[in-house]
Amino acid sequence: MTSDTELEENIRDIVRRDLNKEPRAFQQLKGGRNSRVFRVDCADGDAVAVKAYFRSAQDRRDRMGCEFRALQLLEKEGSGKTPRPLTANDERHVAIYEFIEGQQMRSEEINSEEIDQAGDFLRSLKEIADGGTATHFPAASEACFSIEAIFANLDGRFQGLERAAAGEQDLAQFLREKFIPFRKTAEEWCRDFCRTQGIDPSNEIPITERTLSPSDFGFHNTLRRADGHLIFLDFEYFGWDDPAKTIADFLLHPGMQLPLALKQRFFARAVPIFSPAPNIEARVRAVYPLFALKWCTILLNEFTLDHGARRSFAVGASGVWSQTAQLEKARRLLGQAMDDYRNFPYHI
Repeated sequence: MTSDTELEENIRDIVRRDLNKEPRAFQQLKGGRNSRVFRVDCADGDAVAVKAYFRSAQDRRDRMGCEFRALQLLEKEGSGKTPRPLTANDERHVAIYEFIEGQQMRSEEINSEEIDQAGDFLRSLKEIADGGTATHFPAASEACFSIEAIFANLDGRFQGLERAAAGEQDLAQFLREKFIPFRKTAEEWCRDFCRTQGIDPSNEIPITERTLSPSDFGFHNTLRRADGHLIFLDFEYFGWDDPAKTIADFLLHPGMQLPLALKQRFFARAVPIFSPAPNIEARVRAVYPLFALKWCTILLNEFTLDHGARRSFAVGASGVWSQTAQLEKARRLLGQAMDDYRNFPYHI
């Protein structure tokens, strides 16, 4: 793994060569769990955002290439709601973007105006998708275009957690007593619900009903400018996806604790964006408990070796991720799904 000193030197070289600027001050920013993000102040007074991406033999996804190409597309389409991509270095897995002056938002600061901006951004992505300029983009990371594909994805993720649980008593107990029983219940309920709605779980939704998605969409990946406008970040998993997943993920994301009224407002704004797709509201409800289970597996990734290495890279030497905290988040999320799936609280 590249040391902090080597990483800084790599960044200096790229800034000098590709941007013709002299870097002066480095500040590591609060970032995600797959990368390290820095503010770099240059001698000419400009600041840029530099992102170093994690790579491993176990996970070869090109997060940098995906994000950089996504932001190039959105800049070309005149989004105005994402950072401008400046340069990318494939060898060193480092990309440089426009630095955005803005504040990360706490859940309690979010109001209806931000919800409406999130809906507007989803609409702009759907319009780009329908415009035909992004047909060359691949599917989003782990995109599932049929409900059967979601079941298969869940099974694969569970197998990894089952291996990790061999030496983790608390994790093993959670999987045995909570996750596995609800996985069975959710599948039975989902299949029954699909029958009542005329949805075939084995059918993939057609291309015309798909959308472009960041695949990790929510206020945890936004900055609010001083004028109140939101800038959307983190497109490492960008691509074509099922809009039902995009909506369900927003409602379930453990990185946001929004009140029910705001989630209901988002649902009411988001569903009509994709209303030409048959049964979109019913599809969201059908997949909701399945994506709750998937989010539990994502939270519990901290128990696997590869994700431990990734987190260590992302936070550097100064931070750690708590397995105990992640397990507690998974318990809460699963409890929410168990309460919600039969009495779905979101409606048009």
